[in-house]
Amino acid sequence: MNNLRIKDALKVILEIAQSTKYGGLMLNERYLHHFFSRLFQEKYNLLNLTGDSAAIILHPEWPTYKKQTGLVYGRYRRENGKYKPNVNGTAGFIDFGIGDYNKPDIAIEFTLKYGWSKEEIVYDFLKLLDKKNPFNASISFNIIFRQRRLVKGRNLRNLEKHMNDAYAEAVNRLSNDVCDNSRELYLIVTELDRDNNRRHWHYDRIRSRFKDGLPVLA
Repeated sequence: MNNLRIKDALKVILEIAQSTKYGGLMLNERYLHHFFSRLFQEKYNLLNLTGDSAAIILHPEWPTYKKQTGLVYGRYRRENGKYKPNVNGTAGFIDFGIGDYNKPDIAIEFTLKYGWSKEEIVYDFLKLLDKKNPFNASISFNIIFRQRRLVKGRNLRNLEKHMNDAYAEAVNRLSNDVCDNSRELYLIVTELDRDNNRRHWHYDRIRSRFKDGLPVLA
Protein backbone atom coordinates (compact mmCIF):
# COMPACT_ATOMS: atom_id res chain seq x y z
CA MET A 1 0.00 0.00 0.00
CA ASN A 2 1.19 3.50 -0.80
CA ASN A 3 1.13 5.27 2.58
CA LEU A 4 1.62 8.62 0.85
CA ARG A 5 -1.83 8.32 -0.71
CA ILE A 6 -3.44 7.76 2.70
CA LYS A 7 -1.75 10.86 4.05
CA ASP A 8 -2.69 12.88 0.98
CA ALA A 9 -6.33 11.85 1.21
CA LEU A 10 -6.35 12.71 4.90
CA LYS A 11 -4.65 16.05 4.29
CA VAL A 12 -7.42 17.03 1.87
CA ILE A 13 -10.13 15.91 4.30
CA LEU A 14 -8.51 17.79 7.20
CA GLU A 15 -8.26 20.87 4.99
CA ILE A 16 -11.99 20.62 4.23
CA ALA A 17 -12.78 20.10 7.92
CA GLN A 18 -10.93 23.25 8.89
CA SER A 19 -11.93 25.53 6.02
CA THR A 20 -15.48 24.62 4.95
CA LYS A 21 -18.04 27.33 5.67
CA TYR A 22 -21.69 26.96 6.55
CA GLY A 23 -23.62 26.71 3.31
CA GLY A 24 -27.23 26.67 4.41
CA LEU A 25 -29.85 24.09 3.56
CA MET A 26 -28.92 23.84 -0.12
CA LEU A 27 -25.84 21.70 0.55
CA ASN A 28 -25.83 17.92 0.74
CA GLU A 29 -23.31 15.08 0.68
CA ARG A 30 -22.85 15.22 -3.10
CA TYR A 31 -21.31 18.67 -2.87
CA LEU A 32 -18.79 17.23 -0.44
CA HIS A 33 -18.00 14.33 -2.79
CA HIS A 34 -17.25 16.59 -5.72
CA PHE A 35 -15.30 19.11 -3.66
CA PHE A 36 -13.06 16.38 -2.24
CA SER A 37 -12.56 14.79 -5.66
CA ARG A 38 -11.53 18.10 -7.22
CA LEU A 39 -9.06 18.96 -4.47
CA PHE A 40 -7.59 15.48 -4.47
CA GLN A 41 -7.18 15.35 -8.25
CA GLU A 42 -5.44 18.71 -8.31
CA LYS A 43 -2.48 16.91 -6.77
CA TYR A 44 -2.73 13.57 -8.59
CA ASN A 45 -4.13 12.44 -11.91
CA LEU A 46 -6.17 9.59 -10.46
CA LEU A 47 -9.13 9.38 -12.80
CA ASN A 48 -8.00 9.83 -16.41
CA LEU A 49 -10.53 8.29 -18.77
CA THR A 50 -8.45 9.02 -21.88
CA GLY A 51 -5.52 6.79 -20.99
CA ASP A 52 -4.85 3.26 -19.78
CA SER A 53 -7.74 2.14 -17.55
CA ALA A 54 -5.24 0.39 -15.27
CA ALA A 55 -4.03 3.87 -14.26
CA ILE A 56 -7.46 4.79 -12.84
CA ILE A 57 -7.09 4.53 -9.07
CA LEU A 58 -9.94 6.76 -7.86
CA HIS A 59 -13.21 4.82 -8.00
CA PRO A 60 -16.42 6.72 -7.12
CA GLU A 61 -19.28 4.59 -5.75
CA TRP A 62 -17.06 1.51 -5.57
CA PRO A 63 -19.23 -1.61 -5.01
CA THR A 64 -18.23 -4.26 -2.49
CA TYR A 65 -20.01 -6.81 -4.67
CA LYS A 66 -20.42 -6.84 -8.43
CA LYS A 67 -20.81 -10.12 -10.25
CA GLN A 68 -19.90 -8.67 -13.67
CA THR A 69 -16.45 -7.55 -12.53
CA GLY A 70 -15.74 -10.36 -10.07
CA LEU A 71 -16.00 -8.31 -6.87
CA VAL A 72 -17.10 -10.63 -4.06
CA TYR A 73 -16.55 -8.81 -0.78
CA GLY A 74 -19.10 -7.70 1.82
CA ARG A 75 -22.82 -7.93 1.11
CA TYR A 76 -25.56 -6.24 3.09
CA ARG A 77 -29.31 -6.16 3.51
CA ARG A 78 -31.64 -3.70 5.20
CA GLU A 79 -33.92 -5.43 7.68
CA ASN A 80 -36.43 -3.50 9.79
CA GLY A 81 -34.68 -0.26 8.91
CA LYS A 82 -31.19 -1.51 9.83
CA TYR A 83 -28.34 -2.52 7.53
CA LYS A 84 -26.71 -5.81 8.38
CA PRO A 85 -24.17 -8.15 6.78
CA ASN A 86 -25.94 -10.82 4.76
CA VAL A 87 -24.37 -13.38 2.41
CA ASN A 88 -27.46 -13.10 0.19
CA GLY A 89 -27.55 -9.31 0.30
CA THR A 90 -26.43 -6.71 -2.20
CA ALA A 91 -23.38 -4.52 -2.60
CA GLY A 92 -22.43 -1.82 -0.17
CA PHE A 93 -21.30 1.21 -2.15
CA ILE A 94 -18.21 3.07 -0.94
CA ASP A 95 -18.12 6.78 -1.81
CA PHE A 96 -14.51 6.47 -3.00
CA GLY A 97 -12.21 3.48 -3.30
CA ILE A 98 -8.56 4.33 -3.95
CA GLY A 99 -6.14 1.88 -5.51
CA ASP A 100 -6.60 -1.16 -7.74
CA TYR A 101 -10.28 -1.48 -8.69
CA ASN A 102 -10.26 -5.17 -7.78
CA LYS A 103 -8.79 -4.53 -4.33
CA PRO A 104 -8.71 -0.85 -3.26
CA ASP A 105 -6.22 0.08 -0.56
CA ILE A 106 -8.34 2.91 0.83
CA ALA A 107 -12.08 3.38 1.41
CA ILE A 108 -13.60 6.80 2.07
CA GLU A 109 -17.16 7.53 3.19
CA PHE A 110 -18.76 10.97 3.61
CA THR A 111 -21.89 12.42 5.14
CA LEU A 112 -23.12 16.02 5.27
CA LYS A 113 -26.24 16.44 7.39
CA TYR A 114 -28.08 18.96 9.57
CA GLY A 115 -28.14 16.64 12.56
CA TRP A 116 -26.93 13.21 13.58
CA SER A 117 -27.90 10.57 11.03
CA LYS A 118 -27.63 7.39 13.07
CA GLU A 119 -28.37 4.56 10.64
CA GLU A 120 -26.48 6.11 7.74
CA ILE A 121 -23.35 6.54 9.82
CA VAL A 122 -23.64 3.08 11.40
CA TYR A 123 -23.88 1.62 7.89
CA ASP A 124 -20.79 3.54 6.78
CA PHE A 125 -18.86 2.29 9.81
CA LEU A 126 -20.14 -1.23 9.11
CA LYS A 127 -18.68 -1.24 5.60
CA LEU A 128 -15.42 0.38 6.68
CA LEU A 129 -14.86 -2.09 9.55
CA ASP A 130 -15.95 -5.25 7.71
CA LYS A 131 -12.93 -7.55 7.41
CA LYS A 132 -14.47 -9.13 4.30
CA ASN A 133 -13.72 -5.89 2.46
CA PRO A 134 -10.16 -5.54 1.15
CA PHE A 135 -9.15 -2.14 2.52
CA ASN A 136 -5.87 -1.43 4.28
CA ALA A 137 -7.19 1.94 5.44
CA SER A 138 -10.72 3.24 6.07
CA ILE A 139 -11.72 6.90 6.37
CA SER A 140 -15.07 8.31 7.44
CA PHE A 141 -15.68 12.07 7.35
CA ASN A 142 -18.97 13.44 8.64
CA ILE A 143 -20.00 17.11 8.64
CA ILE A 144 -22.92 18.31 10.75
CA PHE A 145 -24.30 21.77 9.87
CA ARG A 146 -26.13 23.58 12.66
CA GLN A 147 -28.67 26.19 11.55
CA ARG A 148 -28.09 28.10 14.78
CA ARG A 149 -25.19 27.39 17.14
CA LEU A 150 -23.02 24.45 18.08
CA VAL A 151 -24.79 22.21 20.56
CA LYS A 152 -23.79 22.39 24.20
CA GLY A 153 -24.62 20.91 27.58
CA ARG A 154 -26.82 17.84 27.46
CA ASN A 155 -27.12 18.00 23.66
CA LEU A 156 -23.33 17.95 23.34
CA ARG A 157 -23.08 14.93 25.64
CA ASN A 158 -25.79 13.22 23.59
CA LEU A 159 -23.91 13.92 20.35
CA GLU A 160 -20.71 12.40 21.72
CA LYS A 161 -22.71 9.40 22.94
CA HIS A 162 -24.24 9.00 19.47
CA MET A 163 -20.75 8.80 17.94
CA ASN A 164 -19.56 6.11 20.32
CA ASP A 165 -22.83 4.20 20.07
CA ALA A 166 -22.60 4.19 16.26
CA TYR A 167 -19.18 2.58 16.39
CA ALA A 168 -20.31 0.02 18.97
CA GLU A 169 -23.42 -0.79 16.94
CA ALA A 170 -21.39 -1.39 13.77
CA VAL A 171 -19.03 -3.70 15.67
CA ASN A 172 -21.99 -5.55 17.19
CA ARG A 173 -23.62 -6.14 13.80
CA LEU A 174 -20.37 -7.42 12.30
CA SER A 175 -19.74 -9.79 15.21
CA ASN A 176 -16.69 -11.89 14.24
CA ASP A 177 -16.14 -10.00 10.98
CA VAL A 178 -14.64 -6.83 12.48
CA CYS A 179 -11.27 -5.94 10.94
CA ASP A 180 -8.18 -6.05 13.16
CA ASN A 181 -5.81 -3.19 13.91
CA SER A 182 -3.75 -3.83 10.79
CA ARG A 183 -6.38 -1.75 8.96
CA GLU A 184 -5.78 1.93 9.58
CA LEU A 185 -8.93 3.67 10.74
CA TYR A 186 -9.80 7.37 10.66
CA LEU A 187 -13.33 8.28 11.74
CA ILE A 188 -13.81 12.06 11.84
CA VAL A 189 -16.79 14.24 12.79
CA THR A 190 -16.92 18.02 12.27
CA GLU A 191 -19.73 20.19 13.66
CA LEU A 192 -20.16 23.62 12.06
CA ASP A 193 -22.65 26.41 12.82
CA ARG A 194 -24.02 29.34 10.81
CA ASP A 195 -21.30 31.65 12.22
CA ASN A 196 -18.64 29.16 11.08
CA ASN A 197 -17.71 28.12 14.60
CA ARG A 198 -16.56 24.53 14.48
CA ARG A 199 -15.28 21.63 16.52
CA HIS A 200 -14.00 18.20 15.63
CA TRP A 201 -13.79 14.67 16.98
CA HIS A 202 -11.96 11.56 15.84
CA TYR A 203 -12.02 7.94 16.94
CA ASP A 204 -9.16 6.90 19.22
CA ARG A 205 -8.57 3.16 19.02
CA ILE A 206 -6.41 3.13 22.13
CA ARG A 207 -9.18 4.69 24.24
CA SER A 208 -11.94 2.96 22.23
CA ARG A 209 -13.91 6.19 22.00
CA PHE A 210 -14.21 9.46 20.08
CA LYS A 211 -12.15 12.31 21.46
CA ASP A 212 -11.90 16.03 20.73
CA GLY A 213 -9.86 17.31 17.82
CA LEU A 214 -8.65 16.12 14.45
CA PRO A 215 -6.22 13.22 14.04
CA VAL A 216 -2.56 14.21 13.91
CA LEU A 217 -0.70 12.95 10.85
CA ALA A 218 2.65 11.32 11.53
